[in-house]
Amino acid sequence: MTTSRRNLIQAVAVGGAALAATQDATKAIAQANAPMPAVDMPGPSTQERALKIVSIEALEDEARKILPPGRFAFMGPAGDGWTYRENRRAFNELPIMPRRLQGVDEKDIDLRTTLLGHELPLPVFTCPTGGQGMIHAKAELPNASGTGMAGTLFVASGASTKPMEVIAKATSGPKWFQIYMNRDMGVNRTLVQRAKAAGFSAIVLTADALGPGQSDEFIRLGRPFPPDLAPGNYDPAYGGHGNPHDQKRDLSFSDITFLREESGLPVLVKGVDQPDDIRQSLAAGAAAIWVSNHGGRQMDGVPASMHMLRGAVDVVAGRVPVLLDSGVRRGIDVFRALAFGATAVGIGRPALWGLAAGGSLGVKSVYAQLTAEMRTAMLLSGVAKVTDLNRDYLAKV
Repeated sequence: MTTSRRNLIQAVAVGGAALAATQDATKAIAQANAPMPAVDMPGPSTQERALKIVSIEALEDEARKILPPGRFAFMGPAGDGWTYRENRRAFNELPIMPRRLQGVDEKDIDLRTTLLGHELPLPVFTCPTGGQGMIHAKAELPNASGTGMAGTLFVASGASTKPMEVIAKATSGPKWFQIYMNRDMGVNRTLVQRAKAAGFSAIVLTADALGPGQSDEFIRLGRPFPPDLAPGNYDPAYGGHGNPHDQKRDLSFSDITFLREESGLPVLVKGVDQPDDIRQSLAAGAAAIWVSNHGGRQMDGVPASMHMLRGAVDVVAGRVPVLLDSGVRRGIDVFRALAFGATAVGIGRPALWGLAAGGSLGVKSVYAQLTAEMRTAMLLSGVAKVTDLNRDYLAKV
């Protein structure tokens, strides 16, 4: 065999081996990234107990141990989770600048705030989160109950597992109803009128979610959403009708006016961050502006809520309340948001982790932890009332 022929055969062999290796690697990557087949998951949490919370972030680990992977992944962030991480990092970019020798004692600390006519014992409330039947056997009811035990506001999701009328009876505190607009305006009209009849005192229009958010891990596990968890607000037994999956995509500022006129209630707009969008929302009659990126669960790559708060506060200029959610984990986070100009902040995942780990008492424990941390932050910063917080209490603004 000539040298050239031998070299040719060796080259072909090497090339074939390389091609086979590449094909094997490609196949392995595809198999690793392929969604796992959907399987029947173990049931949700049935816990009902008070919790000894060291930190809200540690509570996440406890919830992870209790919930099956598919149920925990339901709460995960979209995409690479960049926005989810930014929500936390943004708080840490704002060091607190305490005042000293201010004559403030523990008994002087006052966390009360007024929000659309409701006096809350602390400026924190529970955000709307859908499908809580994934987390707890009693779905939204323990979350609403625990929030009520803490004396604060519960916002029921339009995508709740339980009907709004049942949720309304579960909480002793104030309550708002959040709506995902349907293409059928008759369905929307019925939903907000039912909310008013059930005792909800405001309507929340979510502008930053045009469909259910799903984390990469939830998708990888085969989107294991149990088929028996139907949207409770479409239950015909409570006057529900229409297709719950026919969500309105072409939202506009006229929807604010529609909801306000059909419900006769104040309408908050959640998820508007651009100054022009805020101005037009106010012109359409928005009763409050809610800065949010849906906890990083809808669109990855958008700024942290705290990065958008200053612009919102400046545009609103005190005309209506400004709320914030996404990334709140500690009392000092609440302190920072209020110092920056927010009226109150919402918690989503922390309440769900409390729900998973302890039911209604777990949610109540989350609020007790945030209250204790907030009181400490106020005392050590030399400020007695949350209504006195301003940007002077932040080192960088």
